[in-house]
Amino acid sequence: MRRNNPWIALMTVVVLLGGTLALSACYVRARGGDVGVEGEFEVDAPPPAVQDEVVVTSPGPGYVWIGGAWEWQGGAHSWGWKSGRWERPPREGQTWVAGHFETRNGKHYYRRGYWH
Repeated sequence: MRRNNPWIALMTVVVLLGGTLALSACYVRARGGDVGVEGEFEVDAPPPAVQDEVVVTSPGPGYVWIGGAWEWQGGAHSWGWKSGRWERPPREGQTWVAGHFETRNGKHYYRRGYWH
């Protein structure tokens, strides 16, 4: 009599789910355009002017200051301010690449900040 190994069944599900997610992550449809793997969104308008912030004392060694910035709120179809904060890089040696906005061919694009 053959017994089913629950670990094999679990790993099969994990592999299939992972493959599905990997394939679906290539492009996601967003209002006004596609969101690519690089995290670039086509947005409705440029962001407002950057707000002044006070940089508070670091909570400790290894933290990086990530300045406040306007981020595109896709569900609200508008810009929302995200205050500056201290964060530790996910992995040693990584640096923060700030989000940025640009206009190309008459269309507006925003790319979220990310660790690199």
